[in-house]
Amino acid sequence: MKNKTNLLVIIALVIMLNALSVKSYAKDYTGIIEKIELQLLKKVKIFDGRWPEFTVDGIWKYRENVNWFSGFAAGELFLMNEITSNKILFDEAIVISDVLINYADINYTHDMGFIFLHSAINAYRKTGDVKYKEAGLRAAKMLAKRFNEKGNFIRAWGELGSDDREGLMIIDTMLNLELLFWAAREYGIPEFYDIAYKHAVVCLNEHLRDNFSSYHVVEFDPDNGKILKKYTHQGFTDNSTWARGQAWGIYGFAQVYKNTGDIRFLNASKKMADFFLNQLPDDNVPYWDLDISDVNVSKDASAGAIAASGMSILAEVCNTKEDYKKYISAADIITESLVENYTFLNSNRKIEEGILIHTVYNFNAGWGIDESFPCGDYYFVEALHKYLKRNLIDINTDVKKKD
Repeated sequence: MKNKTNLLVIIALVIMLNALSVKSYAKDYTGIIEKIELQLLKKVKIFDGRWPEFTVDGIWKYRENVNWFSGFAAGELFLMNEITSNKILFDEAIVISDVLINYADINYTHDMGFIFLHSAINAYRKTGDVKYKEAGLRAAKMLAKRFNEKGNFIRAWGELGSDDREGLMIIDTMLNLELLFWAAREYGIPEFYDIAYKHAVVCLNEHLRDNFSSYHVVEFDPDNGKILKKYTHQGFTDNSTWARGQAWGIYGFAQVYKNTGDIRFLNASKKMADFFLNQLPDDNVPYWDLDISDVNVSKDASAGAIAASGMSILAEVCNTKEDYKKYISAADIITESLVENYTFLNSNRKIEEGILIHTVYNFNAGWGIDESFPCGDYYFVEALHKYLKRNLIDINTDVKKKD
């Protein structure tokens, strides 16, 4: 009778998995995950409280001030803790979060979401300690202060009160809107929702071209909100498509649709994803700009990681089974290529202190070309975490736990 019951359970599981129309297993990356976990713990010791920027010959260099990278270390530690249940990872993430809450009032960047969603707000969700929630609110208030009512956009760079790059809007900001949506829900502040929504509409209308490729920068006259020009800061040309910018759009518009239900954002994310996928080379990891391709052109694995993680969100919010299959399969294929070919385990260098290699931080500035940088490391771990979860791996039992 017991064997018959077990057989029925197995049959039921098979039927359920077939109904999902996606593969029901992940490749066995257990050994790779264990090595990534150890590398993350090494990174914590190497950073020693400093703020990493990118690697040079595999070795981290640092910035003096808190910046858009500063929350990623906490975020990847929280995620890896969910994968392996190693409490040391959690504890180290809390240490970083505790430091960062002291910077929730910085006034020189739009990157408050990057910094605090992955650190303080994660810490609040996991501990319930209101000090992290309060830091998240302070950060959201600072982000909201950057909103230009004339042009309905969030100013990217420059200190508040200065005219330093006062009229610049960049596609990257789409990833910071989640902070405003979170604060609007948690504290019942509709103004935060409105700012995020209005910014997203302007990004939709002004950053996207007819073929759903994207501009990196839109410049406004900050005094009257009129658009002056559209161009690139980190792409190949003003009219080409910077790979990481396109990935920001895929991810950001899917998130905004999830928060608003406005179908325009879902359609934008899908069309941007389609453009991205159509430009991929054979190994499914993009060149640093989607409009250039050559064996000598640098790849940007970070753009692949962001796109894969964003397509996971996109698939979840799509309203047809066909679209779900399309974007979840794309996310899987990109993630598998990154895991198998683009980590420090694939490096030929003696020293490799990062996780994801063959990334480009800023090609035009000559920074972090064919190196690692914190954004790439974080979104790789995030994409891997989603991959394991959706492919029915029990991420708390199938990966070996450590004391």
